[in-house]
Amino acid sequence: MAGDVVCILLDMFGRKVLRNNSFNYHLSTVFDVTTLCWLFGGLLPQKQRRILGWGWAIFVLVALGDALWLDPFLSSINVVSRIVGNSLLTVLAMYHIWNLQPAGPPEKNPELVLGAMVLLYYPCSTLVFIVQELLPADLVARFPGNSAAISSMLLYPPLRVLQVGLLIYLLSILPGGLDARRTLPKWLRFRIGRRAEPFFPPVSQNINHSK
Repeated sequence: MAGDVVCILLDMFGRKVLRNNSFNYHLSTVFDVTTLCWLFGGLLPQKQRRILGWGWAIFVLVALGDALWLDPFLSSINVVSRIVGNSLLTVLAMYHIWNLQPAGPPEKNPELVLGAMVLLYYPCSTLVFIVQELLPADLVARFPGNSAAISSMLLYPPLRVLQVGLLIYLLSILPGGLDARRTLPKWLRFRIGRRAEPFFPPVSQNINHSK
């Protein structure tokens, strides 16, 4: 959550001051992959956690090389590091769900919701990046009106909404978790109109009717 807030502030700074927010794509990818690797790592045994650490380290090296040479962070979005990070998260989610023991409904098994959230969004967004950035221009040009790129973009908004919905549901079913709305900082808790005042019944007084 803190990473998302930082990315929002940096995006505003880049748009208003630098007139360039491409660097924010690189940073948001690192925040996303690092946070989800940390969550999955807490669910894995110690030996497999070390393997995940090596996978995360490889991703960081790829992200650094992508930002400095392949897709410069001040002029391009991070196609390569995003694909590598998404692939790592997809493998993690598939492995976790494959080895997950049945534990009843989702509210008793929040790990299943986490895996579903990752599998729903990250593989499909990888396909969007491939269609938009890696297909040869002459191949895409064969489709009328650049329809391949346009069709791939149509997948992004509903997938993002479903991912955020699953994330809110995950926060609500975590053991001891707060209400999903209360997990947001106060300046993000939007409400129209005045906040309703809590109702307190009048305090009853002991009255002696014998007098």
